[in-house]
Amino acid sequence: MSIMLCRIRSMLTFVLAISYLMNVFIASAVLHNFSIFIMIIVIMLSLPAVTGSSRIIGYASLALSIFLLLIYQAPLNIWKQAIEENIYLVVMFTLVPLLGIPIEHGGYSQALQGTFQRYVNTNNRFYLFVSFISAFMGVLVSLAVVPLVYQITKASAKSKNTRLLATAISRGFTTCTIWAPTTAAIALIVQLTGVKWTGFFPVALLCGIICGFVGYILYRLEDKSRLEDKRLADKRTDMVAISEKAFPDEFKGVKVAELCGFGIVLLISITAISILADLMTIIVVSLAALIFPVIWMGLLKRLSIYLQVVKEHYFKVSLPKLKNELVLFVAAGFLATGISYSHLGDYIPLLLNYIVGNSAFLFSVLVIFASTILSMLGVHPIITVIIIGNTVNPSFYNISSNYLALILAISWAMSVTVSPTAATLIAISGITGESTITIGSRWNLVYVITASAVMVLVITLLKAFGLL
Repeated sequence: MSIMLCRIRSMLTFVLAISYLMNVFIASAVLHNFSIFIMIIVIMLSLPAVTGSSRIIGYASLALSIFLLLIYQAPLNIWKQAIEENIYLVVMFTLVPLLGIPIEHGGYSQALQGTFQRYVNTNNRFYLFVSFISAFMGVLVSLAVVPLVYQITKASAKSKNTRLLATAISRGFTTCTIWAPTTAAIALIVQLTGVKWTGFFPVALLCGIICGFVGYILYRLEDKSRLEDKRLADKRTDMVAISEKAFPDEFKGVKVAELCGFGIVLLISITAISILADLMTIIVVSLAALIFPVIWMGLLKRLSIYLQVVKEHYFKVSLPKLKNELVLFVAAGFLATGISYSHLGDYIPLLLNYIVGNSAFLFSVLVIFASTILSMLGVHPIITVIIIGNTVNPSFYNISSNYLALILAISWAMSVTVSPTAATLIAISGITGESTITIGSRWNLVYVITASAVMVLVITLLKAFGLL
């Protein structure tokens, strides 16, 4: 019975995504109500299946939201608004896994493994390559980046160094979390602040580059990592010997270039269509996830493989795994509506004003570091982002909506890099055998503090010069 319900939930989630996208162009009231109806069923089927910290956060947020809406006697249209508040996020996350199919089944994994064997023969190169691949693939496959990158890195003996592997993947993924339109954080923040992603993107990308640079510099300065390398020396084999034995002739520069081209064309297409068609970036990302892989696998003459993977893996594995994200997004939408309708959010700006006045710099520091500390205690950054994004008027601090969006994006990215309940760290913990507290608080905390300080300084300077 549970397997059958899981399959029904998966199919209905996909139907929801398609009907929602169709209604963007048709604008039918019937189709709109149909989408809401399907959404309610999907929520009801997902709630019993959600697990881990997502269950606690989701249930608590929903309970608080429903309590607020009942106490303040919210009318039916407000409840309806709460249900569909984050429906676009559900749609995007439903379709984004399709982008990962060409990467996994287009012959790129083997090419990347060959790249490891040929060029990645030092710790510095390993860190750079893994963090870059994590950032690049994170744009395309989001949280699925962890197992995907791990499979690629297994071609290198350097992957036995758990600290090197964990910091490279987590910090690499952080860089794309700040700006990539395919991530949940940016999709939510764009909706909350009302900014256009195309206007937010340039400075956000700069912040991502800063994160990558800071991460690499700090890695070079981490003497402890080098000591761990020595302790692991007896476990390692010579990279040349490995290259000669495993995966002969796997290196294909053309396939690596092809993969880079895939990602670049995707991002350019999303940006261009968002501007020219004046569509929400989230909608464009969802459409791209639905259409782009079909075109790409067709060009590779692997369309039959694509369809088989969609049938056997996407519907049976990928979609069922979305239950946690789905409940979190819906709960966040309910919480945002509950706080807004009850006007309890009006007290948040008053508290911030009492602590930092109207200083944009102090506001930035407080939001980022408070979010980071709360996340280390297990509070998901979605809660912080929802509350700040829904209640703060950027004009009070003499900042733009883009500035506020950047602060929220940095807060989210830094928080999930140290949070023991973050899905990314949980996945990394699974492949390395290290605890999420070790990966987050011990190995990444200095990185988070340093990167946050540098980014706050940079955006403060950009604001001072009128560039933000």
